[in-house]
Amino acid sequence: MVFNNLYLIHVAQDTTLEFLVVDKHLSILAKQHIETRFIKIQAEKSPFLAEKLKIVVLPTIALIKNAKVDDYVVGFNELGGTDEFSTEELEERLARAQVIYFEGESSFKASKPQTRNVRHGSNSHDSDSE
Repeated sequence: MVFNNLYLIHVAQDTTLEFLVVDKHLSILAKQHIETRFIKIQAEKSPFLAEKLKIVVLPTIALIKNAKVDDYVVGFNELGGTDEFSTEELEERLARAQVIYFEGESSFKASKPQTRNVRHGSNSHDSDSE
């Protein structure tokens, strides 16, 4: 039997808004990326593990490959610096770290309507000409 060595550990305090935001996105991604084990721990209930993972800022997502921490997503800095990042942005960040796999574009992008750019472009032209 072959075991996958990809893990994603979400370390946070479950009473914070930041935890809920990240947890919502990771719950969606966990259902789509069964090649990776998604784990969440509460830093205050697992201080030894949080210390071993060298967690300083909450929330932090530790990205583990082949039993070694390979990368971290710390806070929201890499996700636009706000808690209003999209699941697609997080998915792309995790894919760049090669802790999840997808071919081509994000699975979410296919379902997004692309009319925003078209409307924006045509409206700016119309208002300039009058």
